[in-house]
Amino acid sequence: MNNIIFVDVEVSPQDNRLLDIGAVGADGRIFHSESLQEFTCFARGAGFFCGHNIIEHDMRYIGHAAADVKVIDTLYFSPLLFPEKPYHALVKDDKLQVEELNNPVNDAIKARDLFYDEIAAFNRLSDTMKDIFYILLRNKPQFSGFFEYLKYICKNNETEKMIKKTTKICGNAPISEIARTRPIELAYAIALIATGDPHSLMPPWVHRNFSGVSEIMNRLRNIPCGEKNCAFCAETFGLHKRLKDIFGYEECRVYNSENLQEQAAAAALGNKSLLAVFPTGGGKSITFQLPALIAGEAVRGITVVISPLQSLMKDQVDNLAALGIPGAVTINGLLSPIERTEALQRAENGIASILYISPEQLRSNTIERLLLSRHVVRFVIDEAHCFSSWGQDFRVDYLYIGDFIRELAQKKNHAIPVSCFTATAKQKVISDIREYFKEKLNLDLKLYSTDTARKNLRYQVLYREETEKYSTLRDLISSKACPTIVYVSRTKRSWQLAQKLTDDGHPALPFHGRLDSKTKVENQNAFMNGDVNIVVATKAFGMGVDKKDVGLIIHYDISDSLEDYVQESGRAGRDESIDAICYVLFNDNDLNRHFIMLNQTKLSINEINQVWRAIKQLTRERYSISRSPLEIARLAGWDDSVAEIETRVKTAISALETAGYLTRGKNSPHVFATSILAKTMMEASEIIQRSPNFDAQQKEHAARIMSRLFSSRSTKESDKGESRVDYLADSLGIPKQDVIASIGQLRESGLLSDTKDLTAYIYRSDSLKNSIKILDEFIQLEDFLIQSFSDEPITVNLKEINSLALENAKSSVKNIKTLLFYWVIK
Repeated sequence: MNNIIFVDVEVSPQDNRLLDIGAVGADGRIFHSESLQEFTCFARGAGFFCGHNIIEHDMRYIGHAAADVKVIDTLYFSPLLFPEKPYHALVKDDKLQVEELNNPVNDAIKARDLFYDEIAAFNRLSDTMKDIFYILLRNKPQFSGFFEYLKYICKNNETEKMIKKTTKICGNAPISEIARTRPIELAYAIALIATGDPHSLMPPWVHRNFSGVSEIMNRLRNIPCGEKNCAFCAETFGLHKRLKDIFGYEECRVYNSENLQEQAAAAALGNKSLLAVFPTGGGKSITFQLPALIAGEAVRGITVVISPLQSLMKDQVDNLAALGIPGAVTINGLLSPIERTEALQRAENGIASILYISPEQLRSNTIERLLLSRHVVRFVIDEAHCFSSWGQDFRVDYLYIGDFIRELAQKKNHAIPVSCFTATAKQKVISDIREYFKEKLNLDLKLYSTDTARKNLRYQVLYREETEKYSTLRDLISSKACPTIVYVSRTKRSWQLAQKLTDDGHPALPFHGRLDSKTKVENQNAFMNGDVNIVVATKAFGMGVDKKDVGLIIHYDISDSLEDYVQESGRAGRDESIDAICYVLFNDNDLNRHFIMLNQTKLSINEINQVWRAIKQLTRERYSISRSPLEIARLAGWDDSVAEIETRVKTAISALETAGYLTRGKNSPHVFATSILAKTMMEASEIIQRSPNFDAQQKEHAARIMSRLFSSRSTKESDKGESRVDYLADSLGIPKQDVIASIGQLRESGLLSDTKDLTAYIYRSDSLKNSIKILDEFIQLEDFLIQSFSDEPITVNLKEINSLALENAKSSVKNIKTLLFYWVIK
């Protein structure tokens, strides 16, 4: 047909004024002008206007150029006709992939190419699928023009029968009702399901414009109907079969003759909200991981797991990876910029079906955008007692979780279920958690609770004077000779005891919240891998760390609370065949120190009032501000040497928010510069003195800032936030705005950059030859695997294929799993 015009317009973002029109006819004629009158002449006689997002954008400006023209929008057909990875090369979310900037003719040509590709893709569909799309969409303005252009005639009209015959969905799903009320969402869901690819996703713009797609996917494939005649639900939600397929276990764990693990997992599969009280090491992770992985496969959904400590996230992701399950990622402060970017990409592109984050991450606009672009099937809150016993002291941001879920659910236009897990069976804690979610989200959490007693743990309290504690500690470690965790209350003691034990022939590593990220990861891995048998830690270590063979827990200092002690001692004996011992070394002075520390962590009414006065001063001339905790603390007159000052400020703000005095919004970080380009301070000083960008006062400020940054880099203080603008301003006594201005000038002078610093560590024992040898070995093994596999799905025995591989390459089961894992990710 020659009566179709492909068109694109450029509009001023400031005043929505028409700037440029580009068009191309089916006969190859090209139009490029800003004149709407000339375009009207060019388009005379056209029966169709076609473009990408033409309905919502271009037709606002050119619609009256042809009153009776029909419109074809390639945007809406792209997810229907190219739902499978790799997606169409011309489409990027709701935009066209183009090389030239602000060239409407080029965009019109790309829209033409995409349109003809869509026609070809439509013609490749089965007649049944064509009829399904036609019946659902023929009367919708986003789609009707396409069918009219093709002059398509439906060959069938039994919608429900056709959909159930061609799509793997619940046999009892209410197709007729959905087709009547949500036909567009149903069409998109069917197209995605038909791909059979668990990593193909709906484009983010579809979730934004048609928020009901996620709900429809749930109704079709994520709510078991419970009917015996439904083959899909029996296969998809068969708990025992999926437990064996994914984790290799024959049965769910039983607590005191009650099958609570299976009941809780089944409730999650049924889209119910729940609270599970399981003992530490009692299998709670599988209880939420199994439904999450099933939902990831069934509806391309993502489950968000909120955990209080970074060690928990890393450990669980590593455990799943060791099982060959790449569907979990974590985003936390332990990640380098590159690792964080890769984790975000895996969550965005559908590889990840489980996302571990800390509650603080919910204040991030990046995380919110990510979750708005994915089908979020559930929020899992691990260590849910943080709402109660730790709500004010340990994780203030836990109290924001309900508000975040409510706002996200409103934007997505459907409810999101919640699962809470804790090992604390205290009735007050349980009631606090349930009341919180009833008030915030109107959810009634079904309770699955069991006795938290552990049959293979033995507890013993030893009274020891302070001078006797270390010798007792050393004797206990010598007598048991097994993986051991020693808990202490202070970071300084963690270092001291680890060093002393090492000097005495018992290699030990420290672990606490103030370690830099790299050392944290190294020390945790060394303990988990068995490179060192002893870790001396504060309570920052251990929550969720699943090391099966810990046989000894020693509390050198008493825990902050009974709940803490249950958590910490529960790290022992994860393998039920191990008889583990938990010791507490205690004397009367421990209680005195304990109460002193508790009083130091509490906020007084006077301190909250000081923060309130500081905020009122900041908001004297405006209602909304963005300030760091340190700035607020300084304005409140607080001593910045007080430990955990940021936590204390956040706690005060949380109390004020709860009382209705203020509302805390999303974090709004601004990155000014991240890399030092000068090699030495001497070189930086010379450049500053020569630069015309600075006056005398600015040169002094710039030199002091560069000196501080060099010092922070050499002493690793930057990991503690010492290079942040507010810390720089505070420590140097320079106004914050002057610091920001100086950083801009330093960037212009070539001393600072927006790039990220990257450091590569090469061991002296390594050599280029050795690295090339390892690469060659993996290349040979990869070539063998590629030749061994076909395009058809197959089941392989890793040991058998490893035996075959050894005849052709250097191989191991671990290396094969590494390659397979890499293939899945990439």
